[in-house]
Amino acid sequence: MNKVDILMPEPISLMDDESQVRNLNQIYSLQRCQVSDCTIVNGENGTKFAVWKITLLLHPQDTASQQVYYPRVETFRRYSDFCQLREQLIKRCIDEQRPNIDVPELPPGVKWYDVWRYQEINLNRKWLSKRRQGLEFFLNHVLLNGELISLARDLVVKFLEPPQTD
Repeated sequence: MNKVDILMPEPISLMDDESQVRNLNQIYSLQRCQVSDCTIVNGENGTKFAVWKITLLLHPQDTASQQVYYPRVETFRRYSDFCQLREQLIKRCIDEQRPNIDVPELPPGVKWYDVWRYQEINLNRKWLSKRRQGLEFFLNHVLLNGELISLARDLVVKFLEPPQTD
């Protein structure tokens, strides 16, 4: 088996082509969200897992100004973090009696019958590439769903915030 340290990104981008821009805050709107740079991390007991880099590119609302700065927000998350976010979003929709809001599916995990060879599958380039595409689709679908953002903005912001370092 080949050792994988970093899986080079195969970028795809979903962009909101609608005329209505969805605000992340008063100054910037989301231009693009990208999931890339899978880094394999050594865990406890010799296990390894993938950590995904999430990059948000923001666009200034005031395009008339001479401002050319396009800020980036970068954070790193595991597949289990995406699963937790999805569960929280579904729970919020149910709690707010809005079960009709579409929370997208995540790419599938390792099948139960392949758990015994989890490490081999989890480091497979083709499998990781499909997972990256699915995670990026999920995140863009969430971010471009104005109804879902208005209902669970706090959950999404918490997920996207870079980890606090002490």
